[in-house]
Amino acid sequence: MSTSLAPLPPLDHPAFDALLAELPPDRVGALHAAAPVLGPLLQSAPYLLDLTRANAEWLAGALETGPDTAFAALLETVDEMGRTGDEAGVAGALRLAKGRTALLAAVAETGGAWTTARATEALSDLADAALEAGLNLLMRQAAEKGQLAIAADQATAANSGLAIFALGKHGGRELNYSSDIDIVAFFDPQKTVLADPSEATKIYSRMVQKLVGLMEDRQAGGYVFRTDLRLRPDPGSTPVAISVDAALAYYEVRGQNWERAAWIKARPCAGDKAVGEAFIKELAPYVWRKHLDFATIADIQAMKRQINVSKKVGDIRVEGHNVKLGRGGIREIEFFAQTQQLIAGGRDKALRVRPTSQALAALAAANWINADTARELTETYWFLRAVENRLQMLRDEQTHIMPDTSEGVAVIARLMGEPDLPVFEKRYRAALERVARYYAELFTQGETLGSDEGSLVFTGSDDDPDTLETLTAMGFADAHKVIETVRKWHYGGYAATRTSAARAHLTELLPALLQTLGRAGNADAALAHFDDFLSRLPGGVQLFALLRNHAQLRTLLVQFMASAPRMAEAVIHRAHVMDGLIDPAFANEVTHRDVLVGKVDAFLAEARSYEELIDRARIIGQEQKFLVAAGLLSGTVTAQGAGEQFTALAETLLHRLFDKVQDEFATRHGRISGADVALLAFGKMASGEMTFTSDLDFILLYDAPDTESDGERQLSTSHYFARLTQRLVAAVSAPTAEGVLYEADMRLRPSGNSGPLATSLAGFRAYHKDNAWTWEHLALSRARVIAATGDLGARVDAEIADVMGRPRDVAKTIADVVSMRALMARERKPRHAFDLKLAAGGLVDLEFIAQSAQLVAGAKVALPQAPTSRVLARLGEIGLVPTGQRLAEIHALYSTALQVMSSALVSPFKEEAWTPAFKDLLAHLSNYPDFGRLELDIAQMQQEVQAAAAEWYARAAEL
Repeated sequence: MSTSLAPLPPLDHPAFDALLAELPPDRVGALHAAAPVLGPLLQSAPYLLDLTRANAEWLAGALETGPDTAFAALLETVDEMGRTGDEAGVAGALRLAKGRTALLAAVAETGGAWTTARATEALSDLADAALEAGLNLLMRQAAEKGQLAIAADQATAANSGLAIFALGKHGGRELNYSSDIDIVAFFDPQKTVLADPSEATKIYSRMVQKLVGLMEDRQAGGYVFRTDLRLRPDPGSTPVAISVDAALAYYEVRGQNWERAAWIKARPCAGDKAVGEAFIKELAPYVWRKHLDFATIADIQAMKRQINVSKKVGDIRVEGHNVKLGRGGIREIEFFAQTQQLIAGGRDKALRVRPTSQALAALAAANWINADTARELTETYWFLRAVENRLQMLRDEQTHIMPDTSEGVAVIARLMGEPDLPVFEKRYRAALERVARYYAELFTQGETLGSDEGSLVFTGSDDDPDTLETLTAMGFADAHKVIETVRKWHYGGYAATRTSAARAHLTELLPALLQTLGRAGNADAALAHFDDFLSRLPGGVQLFALLRNHAQLRTLLVQFMASAPRMAEAVIHRAHVMDGLIDPAFANEVTHRDVLVGKVDAFLAEARSYEELIDRARIIGQEQKFLVAAGLLSGTVTAQGAGEQFTALAETLLHRLFDKVQDEFATRHGRISGADVALLAFGKMASGEMTFTSDLDFILLYDAPDTESDGERQLSTSHYFARLTQRLVAAVSAPTAEGVLYEADMRLRPSGNSGPLATSLAGFRAYHKDNAWTWEHLALSRARVIAATGDLGARVDAEIADVMGRPRDVAKTIADVVSMRALMARERKPRHAFDLKLAAGGLVDLEFIAQSAQLVAGAKVALPQAPTSRVLARLGEIGLVPTGQRLAEIHALYSTALQVMSSALVSPFKEEAWTPAFKDLLAHLSNYPDFGRLELDIAQMQQEVQAAAAEWYARAAEL
């Protein structure tokens, strides 16, 4: 071979000359003869120089016999050692063969004895032989351990039941010079190879792990091949060896189109090739589909459009260019061929070929591309592969990036046989431009799926360098983690991404979603929130499609995940609640009571049964609570407006359910003639200040003769209304498939939990005349009838007015109020610094000031049943509480904070819920520049409230 090698451009080679001087003269003749190639090559490539020093005599012999003969002998030695050698012997033989093959391929390719295609075939064939030899060793070891059901002389890789598949360039016999090998391992559980078939996954997985160790462990002589197992199904959650049945089930249900592309080149390369061939045959309908549906074509287009290629080629360069992944690089040629193979290979078996150059030829023969295109791309492909090999043979580095200096590029040019650097650079640029032009013409339809900021590619197992750059520019600190997370979504590891339709929508959504996450302030944290959200989302098609088409929803959802986990949880459990945010009526629904009530009534009117009404009440209730909260958190509605709308919703639902409950109850128990009923609300429901999580505080009052109902199952009056109240509470609070509507709190009925569930008007009157505690009259100060029949509502109002207007011992009343507040402070301590209801100087103190004033100075206040803020302002106007107006402002801020906390946080009194994002949101909605300022002001306000309360109680006791 030495005399047939084409010389490289001349270059001083002192390192090679020094090597020759070290060697015995009788052994270096062939090396001297090959000096026109070896001198420049070994001077430029330290890795090859070291290999030559270690294998000089062998290389001299190989130069004499020729590369094919020398390589065949290497393969024979590897095979023999795998069948007979011990572990140390096999490991040593594999490493020796790898080093010699690397040296032989480099010399033969740069010297023109082998084409680049032949060199890549040789490297691939060595990988096959190494895997086969390793598996032969492992099968013999398994037999020695008694793990096999077959005879020891049958314990070979071919009889293992375990098929090793080569994917990617290895599968196409196109390995580059320093490539890793992409393999997957599947076993056939039906083959009676193992003594204990139930241990198949465990035993085969250990074999594969040991096999990878044989390939990768850096012993004397270095590694054999870096081995990548990440192209197996769902690599994050599957063992390294799985059954063929599990693999087929994965590909049929969850396989992605980029995985179909990976399997175009797949072939059984070692192990039980009969199992491998059978699997390839079974998998064929998945890879080669006879009829491509539109969703699949769209996904193939999306795979390409993610890369955001335009027809411009101005940013192509030489220095620093990635020959594999960069613009106009090797990957684009491979994708050009594989995409069209996927489209047409189901109908035309001639396209089902593995090597890229053969695929281009087959596409031309089938008229998918013209002959010139195939020829130009094939020539360009092998030119770029030759450049890639030379980059890697210098130092055995798995690099694809051209040197970033002209001197470095000149080294590659010389090893390509080109002494003139400008000529090489011109040829290199022309090659890239040619590829980019053809690639850009492939599937030009459709909007780009890349970001405006650059490429976004998540297919395959390698991180795309342009994508890493794009993600970093978007604001992600850990771009690799982003790619890893997105790949996990695409593998269908979550329920939300399990269907192909969901993944197709997600592919289209990704660029816009990542841009939204990037603008969230902390992009990495936002992605983590979204990943957690996605992991618990039961289905993704509906939500992904919605988010694709509505940028404001993407922004809002990302904000919810960062600062309002309660809202994100609502979307997880009922994705349809997002629909209302794009309804043109959204703004009206969250700001106008009559619009909201009309929406609720219209939805409930479609119920065809009592059970359906119960479910519909929950559906519309949860949706409208979500929408009001969304309006609050997005700034569309004020905290006061949100309270009014939450209350209007609760009041409407309670009223409508009560009407239906009475009708339903009457079907069995009839009605009581002459009876009237009313629902009396207390607390925040009465004052119109309900929050997202408020309970319903109400009691049922009735005025009826002492008789029995007229139904099939008669009940006495008291029993009738007690049972009716039970049915109402169940209708409101019982859990159904649609969840819980509200919790009901009946503790404010006369005698509390020990009293009857329903109270007669006479009983209500007597109780509040003779037995009620001061705290019950405080609660009565803002009680309000929200539903009534006949004139009972007016009569209840009159009774309340009578109670509130009675003369009372002012000093004793104030003393009771002060005592109650002290008891609350002891028994119900604040759970958090922002537990503004129970905190000293908090909401309870403001309410006690207003409610006690209603009891002892109601005539002066002249605002019966008014909410707290109005009473406080009035107390300021009439001079009873000089700081009343200020207290009303403080009440408004407290109410805003509590509304936001209730709507945004699942656990508002756990410190970990108070993320920086939530604190920023709370400050913003409270009209503060930052949370620190808000925190300081609230602490000051609490002191003001405490001082005002003490002053009021002292003054009131003297009225």
